[in-house]
Amino acid sequence: MANNLKLILKPSNSNKIINKSQLLLIESDKKEINKKEKRNYPQSIFIVGIPRCGSTLLESILSMNSIVDDLGEIKILEESFIEWKKQNKELTLSEIYWKKITHKIDKLTINTNKLLYNYQYAGIISSQIPNAKIIHCFRNPLDNILSIYRAHFARGNEYSSSLIDCTNIYLDQEKTMKEYKNKFRSKIYDLNYDLLVSNPNQEIKSLLSWLGWEWNDSYLTPHLNPRSVSTASSVQVRSPINSKSIGGWKNYKDMLKPAIELLTQNDKYLK
Repeated sequence: MANNLKLILKPSNSNKIINKSQLLLIESDKKEINKKEKRNYPQSIFIVGIPRCGSTLLESILSMNSIVDDLGEIKILEESFIEWKKQNKELTLSEIYWKKITHKIDKLTINTNKLLYNYQYAGIISSQIPNAKIIHCFRNPLDNILSIYRAHFARGNEYSSSLIDCTNIYLDQEKTMKEYKNKFRSKIYDLNYDLLVSNPNQEIKSLLSWLGWEWNDSYLTPHLNPRSVSTASSVQVRSPINSKSIGGWKNYKDMLKPAIELLTQNDKYLK
């Protein structure tokens, strides 16, 4: 009932998000890979996906590294892209982006950017920002859709009030990332949240190996991380890594029928 009322007060923005994905996919094809960039920037890690995919836990794990600055959910990539498009190639996208980053952190260290909808920019990130790494965080589609549907977001994500639109956004993310993975496979890491919480030791070691980081046992205790968290996952991230949230969708099978049907029709994008 609450979601139905929310849809009346704040109509879904799913079409706007999906249209933007398509436009940026076309835009990424226009841009040549930047081979002239010589400056050796520190590692910049983009965590992408859709809300409630486990990204807050992932960011907490990564920020256990003492030389990592987590930027949180910040729109500086999109701001940089718009600025880059307007200028006459005086600066590269990475120069504009790093200029904005240095206003947020004290020194040039490894940084994480957790604005999840940057999945739409994955092609542009891969081709235009040197030393960028993209981690695509995902989980069981129905668990993810259910979690979005019953979350009350402080702002944005108006599509979350519709099960169909939640599913369409999930599928848009999968379709878009599949395209970018085909083009930039070495730049993008698949992080399955369900595997992460079921076998954290193995999954975190695999991720750190891909990032080129050394192992430390502290990565297994992200709940001890003192950093502030302002997302809908603020409570869960203070608990030790656990798999309690896996399979919760099974208790809501009847309610989720519209989502299940739509996912079944688009099964090819989920493989």
